[in-house]
Amino acid sequence: MSLKMVQSKTIFCLILIFLVLLLAACGGAAAEPAAGNTPREANADLQEWLNSQGTAGLSGEDGVTGEAAEGAPPAPTFTPSPVVADTAVSAANTTEIANQTTDANGITVGFTVDGRPFKGNPDAPILIEEFSDYQCPFCARWASQTLPGLLANQIANGQVMLVYYDFPLSSIHPQAAAAANAARCAGEEGAVTYWQFHDVLFARMGEWSHSDPNRSFINFATELGLDEAGFTECVNSNRYGSQVQADVQLGQARGVSSTPSFFLNGNALIGAQPSEVFDQAITMLLNGESIAAAQPPQPEPQEMEIPTPVTIALEAEDVAFALGDPNAPVQIVEFTDYQCPYCQQHSVETLPRILQEMVANGRVYYVFKDFPLDMHPEARVAAKAVRCGGEQEAFLEMHDAVFNSQEQWAGQGEAAGDIFASLAADLGLDGDAFAACYQSSEQDDLVQANVEEAIALGVGSTPSFFFNGYLASGALPFDSFEQIVAWGENGELAAQVEANVRAAYAAQQAQLQQQQQQVPPTPAGPVDVPTDDVAFAIGSPDAPITIVEYADYQCPFCSRHFAEVYPQLMTQYVETGLVRYVFKDFPLTSIHPQAVAAAEAARCAGEQNAYLEMHDALFANQNQWSGQANPATFFISYAEQIGLEPTPFTECLESGRYQTAVEADLNEGINFGVRGTPTFFINGHIFVGAQPIEAFEQMITAVQNQ
Repeated sequence: MSLKMVQSKTIFCLILIFLVLLLAACGGAAAEPAAGNTPREANADLQEWLNSQGTAGLSGEDGVTGEAAEGAPPAPTFTPSPVVADTAVSAANTTEIANQTTDANGITVGFTVDGRPFKGNPDAPILIEEFSDYQCPFCARWASQTLPGLLANQIANGQVMLVYYDFPLSSIHPQAAAAANAARCAGEEGAVTYWQFHDVLFARMGEWSHSDPNRSFINFATELGLDEAGFTECVNSNRYGSQVQADVQLGQARGVSSTPSFFLNGNALIGAQPSEVFDQAITMLLNGESIAAAQPPQPEPQEMEIPTPVTIALEAEDVAFALGDPNAPVQIVEFTDYQCPYCQQHSVETLPRILQEMVANGRVYYVFKDFPLDMHPEARVAAKAVRCGGEQEAFLEMHDAVFNSQEQWAGQGEAAGDIFASLAADLGLDGDAFAACYQSSEQDDLVQANVEEAIALGVGSTPSFFFNGYLASGALPFDSFEQIVAWGENGELAAQVEANVRAAYAAQQAQLQQQQQQVPPTPAGPVDVPTDDVAFAIGSPDAPITIVEYADYQCPFCSRHFAEVYPQLMTQYVETGLVRYVFKDFPLTSIHPQAVAAAEAARCAGEQNAYLEMHDALFANQNQWSGQANPATFFISYAEQIGLEPTPFTECLESGRYQTAVEADLNEGINFGVRGTPTFFINGHIFVGAQPIEAFEQMITAVQNQ
């Protein structure tokens, strides 16, 4: 794969504006629950619901979800094979147990000595290790459709012990790590409680897949009768965050890259496989055979299901604001995030023309809704501020003012409220009324209702738009709006959506096949990453540990690593001579179009011995330059602030002389199995994601001991 391929993917996504409809299969918060699972309100009577699903209830009994009973065929009856007296099989499960008990169904549950939950006989001949993600719809499907059969048969009859490991895919499932922590918090009251919480998390995924998942977790804990104060403190402090990340690191070291993934007596079995696949694999292992034959073939591509328009709530309390004729032939509903640079771009460049050329003349009814993303900490209060302006008939004016001043309040924390109050005053609003509205929780609840609706509708990014119920995502140019609105006016929208979806699906399948042939697998062992000709390196060349970071200056997870962990690595390891830290570039151009220019800016600053200073300025001010049409203006200002000679820096930036070097880092990373940012190689061992310092400490210690 080359940079050209990555860029072509960007063009492909921009042209096929409805491609987002294809991606609901594993889209984090946007993913639909597994078949048969109906989301319920967080305050529903959980006891009654569990009973209605055919489970044993909450009095210390095993709460297996009832999804299979509602929407899937029953698990196949398993005829037990005799346990062969094979010493290799019998000794396969050597897991050490810390404590155990029995649930109401007679199944042994407990925790291993390293704190991982299990179900089944600790002396069982078959050990199944599950690496799973609570926000992954495929994991939920396995929990609802395959696990019940294992519980009723191989686990119940003593043949199988199941151990659960956390493997949250945080890059696509932003609340998964918090869910893993919450399950462990529930486990403080016992293994039975852990597994009850495990089942609720999977069965009610749609209720907690939003920007404040801990609130839902606390509701679940209350319904389950847990100690609310202790549980609340545990989830809010993220008590088990480092242990969850340790599971991730263990999984990565064992080659896990997707969820769910399983190891049956050490043999890998990947994916949410049906009961018959596990039955076959278990039988083979009991008979001393390899399970390679049990691995199902890759399915043939299926015809894409053509989407149908969704119904969107449009009552007064359901919308932030609306403009135009409700009976217009085309209805556009925008879900926005006031801290999102692409939403700002839409607001400044495209929305004024839509209002003038489509709304004012009756062609379009335009509705505003909120979808603040977790990566933008001030987005929720910004949405509230705009709604408070709307209470004084100034929604659109406040909307524009907040977007236009995004760089002033973004990243300011509680101080953002003072800026919003100042904007309201500039608009001539009543300050006391605005303050009362801003301090009230009423608008918070309405914003949250929008968030939950967006998740239920499959929205996964901002800005996102529904055209007569059909979803399209991204800061689309005005010409795209014009084309789609024309289709809606002419009654052609459904046909055009179908045509685009079919074409996009065909192109996507062709591209996936090409990528599968060209992209190297993630390395299972150490690799030799070149560290001579690099963007920059800091620390002793003789240090026993080398950390190579592949980063993207526009990536929010890289920014989090820079702010939270990088300073500690410098203090604990680089400055003490233990680590040499090497910087490399991996700009994800398909989603971060300014990342290449930022990488070049850091290298240009390096010509004046100020690479680190520019590196720090780029990350510290990411919200300011990210998404800007001409980020070079900001880069030049940073160069002046850190004392560089502006003329040679500007000449370097405009010449593009480091573009080839940045592309070389990108292609090198791809060849080493880098798939996202940040990715690290610690003495050649791949280490993925914005991990906490504890995870780095464990990895560095492990490498030292090799």
